[in-house]
Amino acid sequence: MLKAYSIIPDLNKKAKEILEKNNIELILNDAGDIPSSEECITLLENYDILIIGVKTKISKEILKSIKTPKIIATLSIGLDHIDKEVRQSKEIHVINIKDANTISVAEHIFSLILALQKRIYESNALVLNKKGNKKNLHERPEDITGKTLGLIGAGNITKEVIKIAQVFHMPMICYTKNPEKHQDLLNMGIVFKSLEEVLKESDIISVSIPLNDETKHLISKEKIELIKPTATFINTSRVNVVDMYALLEKSDKNPSFCVGLDIDTEEYEALISTYRRNVIVTPHTAGVSKQAIDRMDVELAEKIINEAKERIRKC
Repeated sequence: MLKAYSIIPDLNKKAKEILEKNNIELILNDAGDIPSSEECITLLENYDILIIGVKTKISKEILKSIKTPKIIATLSIGLDHIDKEVRQSKEIHVINIKDANTISVAEHIFSLILALQKRIYESNALVLNKKGNKKNLHERPEDITGKTLGLIGAGNITKEVIKIAQVFHMPMICYTKNPEKHQDLLNMGIVFKSLEEVLKESDIISVSIPLNDETKHLISKEKIELIKPTATFINTSRVNVVDMYALLEKSDKNPSFCVGLDIDTEEYEALISTYRRNVIVTPHTAGVSKQAIDRMDVELAEKIINEAKERIRKC
């Protein structure tokens, strides 16, 4: 019987049943704390499977102590919290989730777009400050129907965003490093363009790409200067895909430039703590709706079982 340890204390009931019915002994982290790198090494020495979240950092140092095959399963799409050497190791198989929360993230993206374009965030703040008159808005709300949507990234989240955008009859252009791998998007009305063209031509921009060495600060200060001063910019990817200081500097200089961010906020607490009527920040909640969490837990459990069975078959 394989042994699994979940750093996530509240795994979905169905996910737990899937693991236990397939002869995997599951231990939950009832304390709910996030183990250090050293503690993760000890856990992997004692367990065959380690279930983690994005807050758990897995360092390459762990490889020095691992002598038998292990599975690390992360409840996330991104893998930047796991060192590349670990992801490429022959002894450790890393599993992530790719589908379960895509709808939730896509809905969140449009929630940010609509909240900004319809001045909902600003309007609410005016009401709370007893200035609830539409004349106090810095400008009138806008429709998104017919506006050009620029998509950066062509993965599963982008595909769900496209489906929603079609309802608003939005022309869509997309930048991806390898457009030849995403020809199915052509049938969804997408036109592939360079990154510079997408930034220059779009009225609304949505960034959905993983963070790695190539994409860190992909949207640099120079790239941000290409964006229309009246555009709306949404980032639900890792925060460091974008130069945050340059982005918010642009929003401060241009009242009609709107920014919606769903990010881990710790690194930029001082920068984002000031109220801006044209900026909305949510603390990395896009992919963690109630329904998404249940789907993620089940998807991860099923992938663990498939990988465990494959390893047994090879043995």
